[in-house]
Amino acid sequence: MVLDSIDPWVHAAFDPLHLSGVGTYWQVIGASLLGHIVLLRLLPLVSKLLFPNTYSRLSTTDKHAWCVSLTTLVHSIYDSFFILAFINHSALNENKMDGFNQDFEYYLAVAMGYYMWDLSTCIINFADYGYMYLIHGSLGVFGLLIVISRHLQFYAIPYLLPELSSVFLHIRHLLKFAGYSNTLLYKVNFLIFLVTYVGIRIGFEAFHSARLVIDVYHQRTGHTFYPYAVFYAILGITLTTLNVIWLRQIFKAAYYTLYPAAKKNKTKTN
Repeated sequence: MVLDSIDPWVHAAFDPLHLSGVGTYWQVIGASLLGHIVLLRLLPLVSKLLFPNTYSRLSTTDKHAWCVSLTTLVHSIYDSFFILAFINHSALNENKMDGFNQDFEYYLAVAMGYYMWDLSTCIINFADYGYMYLIHGSLGVFGLLIVISRHLQFYAIPYLLPELSSVFLHIRHLLKFAGYSNTLLYKVNFLIFLVTYVGIRIGFEAFHSARLVIDVYHQRTGHTFYPYAVFYAILGITLTTLNVIWLRQIFKAAYYTLYPAAKKNKTKTN
C-alpha cells in the first residue's frame, strides 16, 4: 500500500528525536483528525434533526460555536472513559517513567487527532482564543507525541483526566446556548463542573506535577529521554498555572450568566 510505503520515511524523520510513536501511529492520528473535521461538518445537520427549536434560533456565529461545543463534548467523553479505564492500570502505576500499555498507547494516538484539530482551530481563530489557549494546545500536542512514543505514559492520566471536568464545561455551554442558563439544571451542572475542575484539573494534576518535578530534579527518570522528562515537568507546572487563571475567568463568566443584572449595573457604572 502507498501509505505503508511512507512509514519508513516518517520513522526516519522522528525516530532520531525519540518520537517513534509518530511513525507507528501517524495513520491513526490522521484518521482521527479527519474524523473530527467530518464530525464538525455533520453536526449542523444532526442538530437540525435532534434540536430543531434550539438550533434554528441561534445566530450563525452561535451555530458554529454550538457545533464546536458538541465536537469537544464527544471528545471529552471519549477521553474520560478511557482514562478512567486505565487509571489503576498496574503497569502504568508501578513504573511511572517507563511503564506502558499498547492499548492505552493506541487510545492516546486517537486522542491526538482531536488535539491537532483543536490546535489548528486555535491558530485559525487566534483572535478569539489568544495566547493562553495557543500555549495550552501546543504543549498538549507535543506532550502526546512523547507519550505515544513510550515515554512517561502514566502522566497522560493526570494530564488528561481533567477532560472529565470538560464534559460538564461543554454541557454548560450547550445549556447556555439553549436558553437554560437560569435553570436548576444549569446550576447543578456548574456545581459538578466546579468540583471536578478544582479537584481534578487543579488538585490531582498539580499533585502529580509536583511529584514529577521532584523526580526530575533528582534524575529519577528511568529510561525516559531526560529532556522529555524535563518538558513534562514544565508542562505540569504550566497547565496548573493556566487552570488557576481560567478558574477566575470561569467564576466571572458564571456570575454574569446567573446574575445578568450585575453585568448591566457594572456597565452603567463604567
